[in-house]
Amino acid sequence: MLGVEGIGMRVMIAEDESIIALALSLTLRRLGHQVLGICASGATCCKAAIAQRPEVIFMDIRMAGPRDGLEAAAALKDVLPAAIVFTTAFDDAAIRAEAASIGYHAFLVKPVAEAAIRNIFQKLT
Repeated sequence: MLGVEGIGMRVMIAEDESIIALALSLTLRRLGHQVLGICASGATCCKAAIAQRPEVIFMDIRMAGPRDGLEAAAALKDVLPAAIVFTTAFDDAAIRAEAASIGYHAFLVKPVAEAAIRNIFQKLT
């Protein structure tokens, strides 16, 4: 997962809180990455990710709708080689264990710092 030279990586955001999604999108763009879209539910993210093939997905764990972030990540992991970065405001052992059972590249607790995002991409490239 190296992204396209000079463009950064292709990223999708799954986040149901619009202000958080916008802040994350602005940060990613400022760091040179291409934000393919923002999805407010896990179900929407699954459809969009399969169609647009992001390299990285920032996935909120607790989203409203027919699929939360954990369910969406589990559905995508066998059909898409994207790195999953889970984001959550609920940092507890049960959530981390459930996320670990699915697999992820990074687990971030909100609010997410720009330095943490930068560090994730340094590890990916």
